[in-house]
Amino acid sequence: MNIIAVIVTHNRLPLLQEAVGAIRQQLLLPQQLIIVNNGSTDDTSNWLATQPALHVITQENQGASGGFYTGLTAAYEQGADWVWIMDDDTIARPDTLLRLVDSLQAMRQAHPQYPLGFLVSRALWTDGHPHWMNLPEINRVQGVLPFNFFEEQGVLLARSASFVSLLVSRQSIAQCGYPIRAFFIWADDIEYTTRMTRSGLLGGYVPSSVVVHKTKTNYSSDLYHATPSEATKHFYGIRNNLYCRRLWRGELSFWSAIIKQFFVIPFRILKKRKDHHWLFLRINWRAAFAAILFRPVKPF
Repeated sequence: MNIIAVIVTHNRLPLLQEAVGAIRQQLLLPQQLIIVNNGSTDDTSNWLATQPALHVITQENQGASGGFYTGLTAAYEQGADWVWIMDDDTIARPDTLLRLVDSLQAMRQAHPQYPLGFLVSRALWTDGHPHWMNLPEINRVQGVLPFNFFEEQGVLLARSASFVSLLVSRQSIAQCGYPIRAFFIWADDIEYTTRMTRSGLLGGYVPSSVVVHKTKTNYSSDLYHATPSEATKHFYGIRNNLYCRRLWRGELSFWSAIIKQFFVIPFRILKKRKDHHWLFLRINWRAAFAAILFRPVKPF
């Protein structure tokens, strides 16, 4: 089984060094490690130049979406059977990949008729609690199967998941293409993994496979508590989520959400935020307007 790992990085050298070190300590080593350097301006490029056995791709900063697009494309073209993807602040345990592979092999042995799209690890924050940003979407029924159909194999079926320790099958890339680069950041992972499961592939959550997601805080950010430095991310998040709503629920649902975004959310921002009201009002309105015109092409 040819497994290629992909890490996307931007200006976080100490975390990248830790993430790469964790990959090198895996009990089951990937056949190759691809680093997508998304236009880092710190010492990342110099450090990568000193590292053996890395396939480094340097590009201008295209956001997480563009980074994962590049990494998945490179891994697929190099014949990967599975691609293990993560951000540079994702720190794997020594058995993280082994647990994912054990689970997919157990699923195939038990029910080979069901094609697998992705498996995702359990993401914890630095204090050992589940990371709110990386909770997979587990519904009562996934397609025609109950969510616990593979419980004996240690897997719960998931409709979508984040890019934090996501193992993507070659079949899913061939069938569903790549992440949408135009998303830039936020919701790209939800759209991509949902695209897989909506196409008939199975997604699985493997709690025994664990990573630590080293964000500054354990949060699932919203407009009402975000810091000014997160404002741009929220622009992309609102726009991209509205695009997904249009894609999955249709025009009526989309326009209902647009009306809410223009006329209801601003009152909530004024009521719930303690500061920077005008900044987030503008971000909200700009994102909603951008969503009306946002029609990215899914890359294949």
